[in-house]
Amino acid sequence: MELNLTGAPVRDIQHMLNLLSLTHPAIPRLVEDGVFGERTLEAVMIFQRDFSLPVTGEVDYDTWLALRVQADLIAQRDGAPIPLQIISPQYTPSPTGSQEWAFVRTILAALAPILNNFQESPATDTENLKLLQELAQLPVTGVLDRPTWSMLVRLYHALVVRGALAAAL
Repeated sequence: MELNLTGAPVRDIQHMLNLLSLTHPAIPRLVEDGVFGERTLEAVMIFQRDFSLPVTGEVDYDTWLALRVQADLIAQRDGAPIPLQIISPQYTPSPTGSQEWAFVRTILAALAPILNNFQESPATDTENLKLLQELAQLPVTGVLDRPTWSMLVRLYHALVVRGALAAAL
């Protein structure tokens, strides 16, 4: 990723850089607006310098992986749960027959008993995603994309994981 790009992947990078700025004060705090501007470029270059990566200002795979690892270490240390990441920055939306859907079906099956309008049948995958997208005020496409996946994982953590933990206590 490079200067003037926009979107969710840039927002993810900005979020990871903000996490790192808490323990590495040389990295500036960023507005997580999804715009790869001058300030984000500066933060990426400082990160690359401080973590012995080639200082290019571009977020290639090595830089993205190093950011992910460092952000996960901070999240583990601070007790925040690590989000389930099956979608890389190079991901393109997939139809219901792709391999990612095994994970999606597992999550939808776990949510179906909790969310009245969700159904557990694979035939309703697209309709379940449309419902989720509508509830989350995302574009209603029925396609698994990064924002939809993020919302699905958040719902799973909030309703299923926390519910199981509460029942165990």
